[in-house]
Amino acid sequence: MPRVTHSKFAMDKKKMLMLQTVAVLLVIAAFMILVYEFPTYHASQQQNGHQVSEGPAQDTGVQMQSMQQSITWRTAPSCDHPKNNFVFIQVNRAGSTTIQCMLLRYAYNHHLNVMLPRNGLELKWMKGSNAAFDELPWADGGHNVIAHGMTYKWRVHDVMPPDTAFFSILRNPENHFKSMFHYYDVGKLLGVTGKNQASKILKNPSALTNKKGGIGETQFVTSVRMSAQARDLGFGPGTDFDQPKSLENFRNITRDFGMMVILEHLAESLVLLRRVLCWELRDILYLEKAVTTYSYKDTPMGTRQLSNLKLINKIDFQLYDFFNQTLWKTIKGFGPEFLDEVKYYREVNIEVAEYCGQIETEDTISKLSIPAGKWTPGFLVHQRTCEELKLGFEDWNTKFIMRRNAGFREKSEGVVTDTKGKVGTLPSPPLPKGKKGKTGKKSQQSAKDILKEMNAPDELPPAPRHSQYELPPPPQQAPDELPPAPQRSPEELPPPSQHVPEELPPAPQSSPDMLPPAPDELPPAPPLAHNELPPAPQQ
Repeated sequence: MPRVTHSKFAMDKKKMLMLQTVAVLLVIAAFMILVYEFPTYHASQQQNGHQVSEGPAQDTGVQMQSMQQSITWRTAPSCDHPKNNFVFIQVNRAGSTTIQCMLLRYAYNHHLNVMLPRNGLELKWMKGSNAAFDELPWADGGHNVIAHGMTYKWRVHDVMPPDTAFFSILRNPENHFKSMFHYYDVGKLLGVTGKNQASKILKNPSALTNKKGGIGETQFVTSVRMSAQARDLGFGPGTDFDQPKSLENFRNITRDFGMMVILEHLAESLVLLRRVLCWELRDILYLEKAVTTYSYKDTPMGTRQLSNLKLINKIDFQLYDFFNQTLWKTIKGFGPEFLDEVKYYREVNIEVAEYCGQIETEDTISKLSIPAGKWTPGFLVHQRTCEELKLGFEDWNTKFIMRRNAGFREKSEGVVTDTKGKVGTLPSPPLPKGKKGKTGKKSQQSAKDILKEMNAPDELPPAPRHSQYELPPPPQQAPDELPPAPQRSPEELPPPSQHVPEELPPAPQSSPDMLPPAPDELPPAPPLAHNELPPAPQQ
């Protein structure tokens, strides 16, 4: 048996140590690659019975490479002036109408140009045309605001100024599914009866994934068969984060959107939006719109139903978890002072809502004064404020269209407005010829009628030939239509009528220097020109 020398043993030991060191370095390198190149992210919040754990997500497929800047939203370092160019991407059944009306109120009061859809509801992408949307033209060209429904695409940047702020809204997917299920009456479509129909169908969701054709298929597909919120944000149907296209869409949203409103934390989201846009507190006051109630609205889903919902609406859950986490991480960076502002904002919004409710029941009420404070300058809330807060998006459409039409009149006819430039006080365009309301009288046009009839500037009704400060021109009548004036002397005038009451003073004696009352058989006098004096009153 060969004898092992001490030097050879030491050499073998040294090699072993080197191999162990290399192995440890390889493990560390692999760990670093895993952490920095392929990390995943997951949110931690408990929302209406939906519990998710804090820390890295499992099986999300979301690669966070090159997305570190989107983890927190940034507000302006200083608010020298408000940001008036913005795009709000609506998400169906996620509180979008409430936010839309708030934004339209701001746009109207700040005289911003809003892109209006021809159908009055949503903006549709046009094919085979240089125009991006099927929109109504604007008098001055260009737009400041998009707040109507549309599917997000990068091309929208081409029609907006470079400094435009983009944001949208998301809702807890569990609550969103129940709202869509109820709104589109999917239970009736699938033959589900009884209470909590959404949970019943989720016990065996094969009907949601295998349903083909039939009545209501379009409503069905757009409501519960796919991640509906992700669809409004530009994701295609049936996609998953495991697919490269979905990951690209996700990266685009985190890059393009300055923030995301979370419906379950609406007050926190709007205060953050106020800071991002450099607005005032009065600009984010709102009254809820399009709120529906149903028996299972507040009933949490069971574990089985929730697991099945995550399978068919996977992207919605992943988007919501990510942006909900982003919201709270951003809020945390502001410190306790931010939550103090949220508390104050809630109190003011409730106070304004109660005040506007009193106006409906009381004939006279004093103005509500909001004193100046740390987060807002002082302002007054009055009846007009409440009327604006109660307007729906169709009402705002009408107001914007009337202002738009006035702009066309100013441009084409040079109509004079008041010194403050309030074009909204100009007369509204008349109804089409022969159009009458239910009572037989001409009624005011609705937004839908105006949108249908006022499609282009050359289709607008003719503008009046005078401003609101001028008398209308005299009617145009041919000279041969005027009857000849009778030639009579004062002696030929008939005596005063005999049926004058006794208590009236007797008619004055006529003289050549006085004009007697016109006899009954004379025809009516022609209308006076605008520069003539009216006749003396009859006594």
